[in-house]
Amino acid sequence: MKFTILSHAGLLVEHSGARIVCDPWLLGSCYWRSWWNFPEPDPALTAELRADFIYLTHLHWDHFHGPSLRRLFSPKTRVLVPKVPTRRMVEDLHYLGFKDVVEIPHGNSFELAPDFRLRSYQFGLGVDSAAVLAGGGVTLFNCNDAKLFGMPLRQILRDFPRIDFLLRSHSSAGPIPYCVENYERLPRETLVQGDSADQFVRCALHVGARYAIPFASNHCFLHRETIGFNGTATTPEDVRTRYREVAASVGSSQTECVVMPPGSSWSDRDGFRIQSFDFAARSGYIDSMLARHGDKLAATYAEEDRAGPDLDSFLVYFERMMAAIPRFIRRRFLAPITFEVRAAAGRRFWRIDPAVPSVAQLPAPLAGDVVFEVHAAVLRDCTRNRMFSVWSASKRLKIKLPAPQALAVATRWLTFLDLYELETFPLSSNLAPRSLAVRLRRWREPVELATLMLRRALGRRPLTIASLYPIRAA
Repeated sequence: MKFTILSHAGLLVEHSGARIVCDPWLLGSCYWRSWWNFPEPDPALTAELRADFIYLTHLHWDHFHGPSLRRLFSPKTRVLVPKVPTRRMVEDLHYLGFKDVVEIPHGNSFELAPDFRLRSYQFGLGVDSAAVLAGGGVTLFNCNDAKLFGMPLRQILRDFPRIDFLLRSHSSAGPIPYCVENYERLPRETLVQGDSADQFVRCALHVGARYAIPFASNHCFLHRETIGFNGTATTPEDVRTRYREVAASVGSSQTECVVMPPGSSWSDRDGFRIQSFDFAARSGYIDSMLARHGDKLAATYAEEDRAGPDLDSFLVYFERMMAAIPRFIRRRFLAPITFEVRAAAGRRFWRIDPAVPSVAQLPAPLAGDVVFEVHAAVLRDCTRNRMFSVWSASKRLKIKLPAPQALAVATRWLTFLDLYELETFPLSSNLAPRSLAVRLRRWREPVELATLMLRRALGRRPLTIASLYPIRAA
């Protein structure tokens, strides 16, 4: 077996004459010019890239990247995706021209070639998944963004008791806390930056993989709205340092953390071949990227400056969303919020009251409301194309809280936007045969969640990263 790191979450695995590429965001930017690969893939990596199969872990654009799929791969390529309740991934692939799409049920395998198989596992509220690739006596666990723990993780370790390589994300992509205005006022536990690195480290040590590869978090921000977030990243070198500290503290030495920048590879014949890159020189590299991509950014700014607020699509989207969510749920979990829509011609304030439900245009936000500030061009795409599920990852939003405790209101709204687009609402959709079959295969997740809640209620076990990933010393 041989695998090569292509980009942020792009991975090429080769064995038995078959080549599979996972999550190929390889060209340009994503999330409205917010995210860029860091470092950028060498053009030589993509110039002759060929794939017999593509596996897409989930819908987020840094994994499901339309421009890279269209420009680099034949539409005849077989694309593998997790079989989840919504068919959005399949429909979007068909829109891109890919007709040979195979949905893999949770826990099922797909044979790529003799002695080479992929097994897909889902986890989390959305459509996220991980993939285990096994062949030639080597097992690679591409955990990616799926934060598996407890019974769902034990299922994988029973199927694959020996993990050679664990690839996992190590830096949060969420908007909280850094997209919150004056986030320094938030409770201290909300501001802990090292949690994602600790999750990576403790998961790797818990799994007992031979090698742990920091992965799927190597991006930077270039858009003028988000460039200030570059200082919040956790680099692979930060993760390796943290790994060594935790491993030493628990007396575990069986796993080695290896930093593999794009272009790096491992094979059972040659071992590791590491591409040199200095993550400490982040600031200078980002400056060079700004110079290289200045024209693209300028064109984006000009296009966005021409965009105006689209109240009609906003009304249609949220009227349908409110109609899909039962009134008792809206009244119990969703408080009124205001969208502050920013455009070159000025600002608009659109207030949603989920209890009524109603949408009103106001001259200014009401006191006590949580406010989501967003550019008109981004909001237009979200409402016209049902893209709120990728909005929060873009970090192209500002969350304004009337008080720190109102963070729960913002968090619930972001969660419900995701759930609506993933067809959890209306509730009747969960009773469709496809949805029931998918959820029944994932019974371990609700059981694990119920167990954690019960233990917490009884005060028997505090919910910490260490409790989710207990480590046995070697």
